Amino acid sequence: MKLPWQKTSAKKKQNRRLTQEKPKPRVQFWHWGFNPRLMTQAGMTLLLVVVAYAVWLKLMDPQTLPLQQVKLEATFEKITKEQLHEVVSAQVNGGFFNVDVVAITDAVSALPWVDAVEVRRVWPDALHVTIKEQVALARWRDQALVNVRGELFSPALESFPTGMVELHGPDNSVASMAHQFSVFNQSLEQAGLNMKRIVLSQRRAWELELNDGVTVVLGRGDVEKRLQRFVQFYSPLLAAAENVRRIDMRYTNGFAVQWRV
Repeated sequence: MKLPWQKTSAKKKQNRRLTQEKPKPRVQFWHWGFNPRLMTQAGMTLLLVVVAYAVWLKLMDPQTLPLQQVKLEATFEKITKEQLHEVVSAQVNGGFFNVDVVAITDAVSALPWVDAVEVRRVWPDALHVTIKEQVALARWRDQALVNVRGELFSPALESFPTGMVELHGPDNSVASMAHQFSVFNQSLEQAGLNMKRIVLSQRRAWELELNDGVTVVLGRGDVEKRLQRFVQFYSPLLAAAENVRRIDMRYTNGFAVQWRV
C-alpha cells in the first residue's frame, strides 16, 4: 500500500528529471548573398596584382634601362684588367634590374687571386665591381699560398711570388703556422735575420731555417723564449756563421752548435 506522500515524492522526482534535460541546439542556416563591398575589394586586389606583374615584366626586359658602363675597381697587382673585364663581360647580359649580380660575384670569386668581391648597381645604368686581392703571407710547401688570415689559396705556380718563406707542417696546422710565422719574423727582424723555411713536425716541434743556411731547433715548448735567447746570443757567432750548420736551443741553460765539416 502506497502512502499519499510517497506518490507526491515520485512526481517531484519525475518533474526534476524533466527540468534537467538540456534543450536541443538550434540549427543555424547560412545564406550566401551578393556583397558589393567584398566584390569591389576583390576586384581592386586582382587589378593591383595584374598591374604589378605587368610592371615586373617591363623591368625584367633587357631593353629597359640597359647597362651602359661597368666600373672595375682593384689594385691589379695579380689580376689584370683584361682578365677581369673578360669574366665580368661574360655575365653581363641583362638590363639594370635583371642583371644577375650573384652570377657575376661567383664568376669573379672563382679567380685564384680574388679574396673578396662586391658587385652593386649604380642608378641608372652602371655596374660597380670592387675586388680585393689576396695578400700572400708565405708558401705552403710547393702546393699553395697562405694569406694573412692563415687560409690556403691555390693560384697558378708561375704566379707565386719569389723569396717567400716556406711553411712545412701537418695539414691541419696552416692557421697556427701562419700565426707563429708572424711572431718568429718579428723577433728575427730585431737581429736583421730572415727566414727561409719553417718546419713543424708531427710531434709539434719547431725548426727554422735562416737565409744564411743555419737551422735553429726550437723544439716543442717555450719556443718564443728560446728564439729570443737565440737572437741575443747569435751576434757573437756571426763571424763564424759560414761554419755554423745547426743551433739547438732546447737546452735550459745554453745551446748546442753543430759546425760544418
